[in-house]
Amino acid sequence: MEDEKEDSLRKLIQKVELDEPGADFTDTIMKLVQAESELDSAKEAALSQLFQSYTLVEKPSAGFSGRVMSQVMVSPSKQFEPIISPRVWYMIAASLLFILLFCFLVLPTGPAQHTSSGLDRFLSSIEGSLESLPISYPFTIFAVSVLLVTDYYLRRKLNVDY
Repeated sequence: MEDEKEDSLRKLIQKVELDEPGADFTDTIMKLVQAESELDSAKEAALSQLFQSYTLVEKPSAGFSGRVMSQVMVSPSKQFEPIISPRVWYMIAASLLFILLFCFLVLPTGPAQHTSSGLDRFLSSIEGSLESLPISYPFTIFAVSVLLVTDYYLRRKLNVDY
């Protein structure tokens, strides 16, 4: 079936012959190209003559730029506000503190030990919880704390209002 279609397509292509252009085909095309180029050169000459006829009558004075620039209104500077407000930072700090206290007080830390008071239980849970935390957690918390404190003091020192 495929072979029959290919054979019929080949026969059809062989039957179709290319059109032979007329004897004056090239001459006609060249005349059109030449007429178009003459029209373009005429347009170019007319345009250059038009530009030459309309020259500047007077040149602007030396203070022109200064007068224009003084009239341009300068927009007032925008007051920048932090993306994360101080209230959100306090909520983040409270959440972090809550998570740490939850880890220290609720999560078991090895064999059950009975302590005599809540303070002893809290201190022993801190000791056990710190050993189970990966070392990257305290380093990350410490680095963020140092950056926040540095930012706070630099803003105070430079009096930058955000």
